[in-house]
Amino acid sequence: MAEQSVELEALLQEIEKAIDAKLYYLAIAVALSVPDVCSGLESDPENPKWQNQKTYAAWCDSNIGTKFNNLVGNDLYRLRGGVLHKGHFDHPKSQFNRVIFIGPESQIVAHDKIITVNEGVKLGGQDVAQLRLQGKVLLLGVVPFCEAISTSAREWYCAHAANEHVQKNIGRLVRFRPDGMPPFSVGIPTIA
Repeated sequence: MAEQSVELEALLQEIEKAIDAKLYYLAIAVALSVPDVCSGLESDPENPKWQNQKTYAAWCDSNIGTKFNNLVGNDLYRLRGGVLHKGHFDHPKSQFNRVIFIGPESQIVAHDKIITVNEGVKLGGQDVAQLRLQGKVLLLGVVPFCEAISTSAREWYCAHAANEHVQKNIGRLVRFRPDGMPPFSVGIPTIA
């Protein structure tokens, strides 16, 4: 088994630190960027291409696969787009009317579960029609969601560490460098 890369591991540890600090939105957003990062590492650095829905979904389907019961690569891509570009989990092509992430301190223990909310149902004393919360709702636990993606990235790296493109690209990953990045910054905490 290949050793973990310092660069990729730094990114994955940022997700874990965000969870520990209860910065769940940040953890989810970074976790949803991981498939882009990993699939990008496989690209030819001499002929770089932007990642897209096809490469993102393919990476998710190949590497996350069975870790989710109700999400496939295209669902994750749509979540990513909603979070990173719109600031919400909705997407017009989503198979879910709503996606809700549950924090670890919640009394609701649910991960990767679908509930159907129908008109006339009251939640918290309010009619779901007023809440605009009807239809298929996917409940995801923040921690198991982020762990599934991080674990998949670690497994992917172990399987692809010897890949020529991955080896050439990995050192360029953005990460926190507490001692700087010589010759640009020496002794100055830098993100580069």
